[in-house]
Amino acid sequence: MTRHSSAVSARSAVNTLSECLVRGFASTVTWYQCGELRCRDSGRMSRGVRALWSMAALLVASGAAAQTPGADGPAVLESPGSVRAAGLGGAGAALMGDAGSVFSNPAGLAIIPHISLEGGYYGAPFDAYQASGAVGVRIRQFDIGFGLKHYDFGSEAEVVPDPATGGVTGMPTGQTVRARELLAAGSLIYRFGLIAFGGSVKVVDQHIAGLSERGVTGDVGIALAVFDIAALGFSVQNVGDNWRGSSPMVLPRVSRLGFTMNYVDPQETFRLLSTIEMQWREGQGSRFVAGLEGGVVAAGVGVLVRGAYGSRRTDAAPSAFTVGGSLTLGKLTLDYAYQPVDLLGGGSQRVGVRLVL
Repeated sequence: MTRHSSAVSARSAVNTLSECLVRGFASTVTWYQCGELRCRDSGRMSRGVRALWSMAALLVASGAAAQTPGADGPAVLESPGSVRAAGLGGAGAALMGDAGSVFSNPAGLAIIPHISLEGGYYGAPFDAYQASGAVGVRIRQFDIGFGLKHYDFGSEAEVVPDPATGGVTGMPTGQTVRARELLAAGSLIYRFGLIAFGGSVKVVDQHIAGLSERGVTGDVGIALAVFDIAALGFSVQNVGDNWRGSSPMVLPRVSRLGFTMNYVDPQETFRLLSTIEMQWREGQGSRFVAGLEGGVVAAGVGVLVRGAYGSRRTDAAPSAFTVGGSLTLGKLTLDYAYQPVDLLGGGSQRVGVRLVL
């Protein structure tokens, strides 16, 4: 399928899905083998369908808007790189030493001692969920990192036209329509004194029913870490949009500039850290994030709390405030984050675990 024909099919699907949402009906989105998406009037749209519709709109709109400035990319790229970052409003350009840096600024892996592991789970509204994992390894003056994110938007029953009614109504086939996205990233970082340079290659897969697209892109980042006191980070994500010219998937460029400051020695009992970050999304203006993290850790055991405010884009639904916390048990940290309103319109809770060796 050519880029042009894919975009045409995507635009057709967007129009149909938009019609379904505006009408507020159709107990499911119907998938036909001929490659068309249609809706049917048979009662109010179910909660699961709204989640599936959200994913479908993001997927096909990405194809239809491949050449449109300011177009949204895959939802899996929109979510924070880690549970800790989620509690800090999505800021991540200057958070150093976490494996989740592979998703925001690869240079943030530079100060890991030997190995950093991280995993997270996000229970989205309806039956959608996101699971993620990342690892960073230090090898002399180099660091390498790998990360995976899986965003599942749930499933709904497949319905086909009922010949008895001339296709006016539908009948279930016993099959289901699923929607999901997968992000895989690999990073390489070089450290020279206090400065680190890093780059990542990313692959994004989108699937909804019989539609699937793949995009390939990359990130670059730089970080200046002054011991455990402060860090300045800058990254550019999705450099060059989608490197696969045959794919209509749009991967908008995002630039991040962040600064993190520890006001007390993080090796001592009391902890207090602040982070600020500016984000510039291609064609959609800027966003400002300010977060604060503090707590008490004694003999390797303690509790941290965090919160952040982030300005909202005019086209974005997520809430401006986020909160979170961590339970530290030696080298193991358990993370939690809450956002009152997220991408799919309901409150989201995230849990995660970090291990630094």
